[in-house]
Amino acid sequence: MKKTFAVLLCCFLASVGRAQDQTNHLASRANKAPGSPGYMEVKDNDKAMDGAVDHAQKSLGFFIAALAKKRSGDERFEIKKGFVDGDVVEHLWIDHLVWDGQKFRGRINNEPADVKNVHLGQSVVVNPRDVSDWMFVKDGKLMGGYTTRVLYGRLSPQQKAAFDQEAQFTIQ
Repeated sequence: MKKTFAVLLCCFLASVGRAQDQTNHLASRANKAPGSPGYMEVKDNDKAMDGAVDHAQKSLGFFIAALAKKRSGDERFEIKKGFVDGDVVEHLWIDHLVWDGQKFRGRINNEPADVKNVHLGQSVVVNPRDVSDWMFVKDGKLMGGYTTRVLYGRLSPQQKAAFDQEAQFTIQ
């Protein structure tokens, strides 16, 4: 099955740069299609991406604790989950998170490009075992975002500069 990690850069930026209750992406980031900014396909056997997902799973307890405490300077808590539609998997970010002690509840924060059975703003429930990544911003620095870091590392210097200019956080 082909895995598609959409929503990485530009669409991820749209999620961190918009008002908390707004569901629209900026126009330049809304049109996510193969070949357009913010859309990256990843093969099933991508070892770096597999490692990033594994790291996110192993450190999910840290994220849950941070979400529960929400200390000063902590913002934009999101998780990523792969949504399946036939033989297509697309990983989408989920915001407006609530952890009930067993599952996450939240809202899809990206316009899907490949899967048609979910949509932007849809409420979803996510089992912890289905989380493919997590992130939050702490004092302007990205925490987690392991899949984002892998894909960021694959960008050209010009793409990195554009990302860094628009991002409201730094990747260290």
